[in-house]
Amino acid sequence: QQDYGSDTSTAISNLLLVTGNYGKPGCGSYPLRGHNNVQGASDFGAMSAFFPGYQKVDDVSIRKKFEKAWNTKLPAKPGFDNNTCLEAVKESKIRGMYVIGEELVETGSDSNFIRERLEELDFLVVEDLFFSETASYADVVLPAAASLEKEGTFDNTERRIQRLYKVFDPVEGSRPDWQIVQDIARFMGFDWDYKHPSEIMLEAASLAPMFQHVSYERLEGFKSLQWPMNEDGTDTPTLYLKEFHFPDGKAFLYPLEWRPMVTVEAEFDLHLNNGRLLEHFHEGNETYKSPGISEKVPSSFLEVSPELAKERGLETGDYVRIISKYGSVKNRVLVTDRVSGKELYMPMNASGVEALNTLTGRNMDPDSHTPSYKDLSVKIEKLSDKRTGSPLPKTNPRFGHPNPQDGVMVEKKWERADYKKIVED
Repeated sequence: QQDYGSDTSTAISNLLLVTGNYGKPGCGSYPLRGHNNVQGASDFGAMSAFFPGYQKVDDVSIRKKFEKAWNTKLPAKPGFDNNTCLEAVKESKIRGMYVIGEELVETGSDSNFIRERLEELDFLVVEDLFFSETASYADVVLPAAASLEKEGTFDNTERRIQRLYKVFDPVEGSRPDWQIVQDIARFMGFDWDYKHPSEIMLEAASLAPMFQHVSYERLEGFKSLQWPMNEDGTDTPTLYLKEFHFPDGKAFLYPLEWRPMVTVEAEFDLHLNNGRLLEHFHEGNETYKSPGISEKVPSSFLEVSPELAKERGLETGDYVRIISKYGSVKNRVLVTDRVSGKELYMPMNASGVEALNTLTGRNMDPDSHTPSYKDLSVKIEKLSDKRTGSPLPKTNPRFGHPNPQDGVMVEKKWERADYKKIVED
C-alpha cells in the first residue's frame, strides 16, 4: 500500500530466489492479508484482468473457452479495477455501479473524492450486511447474508481451499450473495440455475485447471486442498519442488529501476502510518456494534511518540487535528513508545470525524493500482488543553503483559467438559 509497493514485492521475490528460498517446505513469501478470503476473491476471478484460476482475459483461447461455457460474448480487454473504476466515473466512462460488501467511502482512498464520484452516478446498487455511508448514496440496497448464514469456501494465503458451513438461517429479508446475483442475472435474461454453491465450485473446477478435481465432497468436514491441483487429483502443499511455471522450468530474476517517491510540501513534516487493529474490522460498521469489543476499543486514537509529544506539548487524551493536503480529521492522542520520532500511527477502524481516508489521496501503485495508504505525510494541530483521559481503557490488553504461547493449544479446549464436536471423528 505504497507508491511502488509492487516493486518491493518483486525485490523480495528476487531475494528469495537468489538465496534459494523457493521450492522448499517452510520457505517462500507469505503476505499477511488484510481480510478473510482476499485470496479466494482473486483466485476465483474477482479481478478485471483474469478469469477464475488467473487465466488472462486477453488470451483468445482462454476467452473462447469461457464464452463457450457461459454461452455469451466476453470483452477482449480487461475492464476497470476496484480502484480505477472511480476515475472512470469522473471521466463519465461508468454511469452505474453495483457494490457488493464494501464500505467504499470510508475504506477507499480519498473519501471526499469517492463521495463526489458516487453523487455523479446515474444508478448505484449496494449489497451489504449493514447500512453504510456508501449505501446512503444508493438507489437500491440489497440485504446480504453473513458468512455463517450461508455455504461456501474460503481460500487463505497458503492457497488452501476450505469449506464454510451454514450455522443458522439468514436474518429475515436477507439472502446469500450467489442467490441475489443469480436472480438479477435471470431478470436480465440469463439462464442461471444453480441450486447450491457446490455447483458453482464444480463449474470453476471444470474451467480452471488449477482447481481441477476440487469438490465440496473432498472438502467435507475439516479437509482442505491447496491449489494448483494435479491431473491425478492430488494437491500441491509446496510450490516449485521440481520446476517453476516457465517453458524451461527455470525461474528468472526481474530487474527493477528505482523510481522516486512522491513528495509533498515541507509543512507536512510527520509520517502517518495506518492500518488495522486486532479488535475491529475496516471502518467498524460491524464490530463497533459488539459491546464486548467496543469495551476494549471504544474509538480510534492517534499514537504519538514520547519525544514528539514533549516537543509539541501533547499528552494522552489531548484532541488534535491531523491535516494532509487532501483533508483533515480529529482524534485523541495516545502517547506510546510503540512509535518513535516523527512517526505517527492511527487505526483505519473509524468513521465520521475520525475516518482515516479523509486524509489519503488518489496516488496508487502504477502496476497493481493499490492505493498508497501508507505514504501519508501530515501535520498536527493541538485543539484544546482539555484532556478527556486515555482513548484506550486500562482493560485493553495493550496495557497488560501477554505471555507468548507455542500455538493455539486447541487440545486444552477439547478437554473442556462443555466442548461439543462439530463433526464426529
